Amino acid sequence: MLNGNIMPSDTPCLSYDNRGLLWGDSFSVQLRGNSCFVYDFSSYFACISRIAESMGMQADESFSAKSFANDISLLLKKNRIYKEFVATITIFRNSNNTNKIANAKTFSTLVSVESLPHEYYSINKDGIFTDIFDASQLPCPTTNTYFRYELISGNIMSEKAVDDLIITDTDGNYRRSLHSDIFFMKDKSLIYASNYEKTSINSIFSSRIMQLTKQKLGMEIYKSPINSSKIKSVDAMFFADPVNGIRWVVGMGRNRFYSGMVNDIAYEIYHYYKTEIEQLKST
Repeated sequence: MLNGNIMPSDTPCLSYDNRGLLWGDSFSVQLRGNSCFVYDFSSYFACISRIAESMGMQADESFSAKSFANDISLLLKKNRIYKEFVATITIFRNSNNTNKIANAKTFSTLVSVESLPHEYYSINKDGIFTDIFDASQLPCPTTNTYFRYELISGNIMSEKAVDDLIITDTDGNYRRSLHSDIFFMKDKSLIYASNYEKTSINSIFSSRIMQLTKQKLGMEIYKSPINSSKIKSVDAMFFADPVNGIRWVVGMGRNRFYSGMVNDIAYEIYHYYKTEIEQLKST
């Protein structure tokens, strides 16, 4: 769907002057939902709007939460997807030339949807393995300043035989994985190790985790960076993002972790969103 118009998936819909394609003047997010409803839609829509605004883009009157939700619902029904799904949304600035300097603030919205095999969020039964991302291991450096090195890190994951990689900051703190925010657990404490940002889609899901963990499980919540000097003191570790949900990490390099209360947190997430969809379906 491009700006509300449904198009065949095999039909080209981007022109030669697309600024996202030419200059990276765009951003993409992936959201998950069920029964034609996106989970926590209002929060994610607000975040998408903030990201667009931070890039100097302005929405027109037709881009509203209600109309966008209806568009996604229509696209899902057109594709006969009535259960779990993931929606990929790309916002790119409009243009009528190939100039690098932008001459417009309006943007277009491209949406695609795919079905998922499992209903609601479910935790991985077997823990995943991860390690630290090392850009020096890439086959060749990229000269594209808009392109993240980690986007071509598949060969590193394959060589290390891991499921994801951890991105560190300049101080060596574990800030995120290729896909997700990072959480650690110690006794009855949950530690959010990623940077909370109002323009981060992952932060919406992470905030929901912290809310439910405190309300339903009575755990203490801390926002604190974790690095190699502190990793020995934690009991459990997991990744979290809106598409993959909660993924329990059993190993990071030579460090090993128990699942601990990760399963309890994952259940609260499952129950919360299942209830949300049931309520939306009944209204």
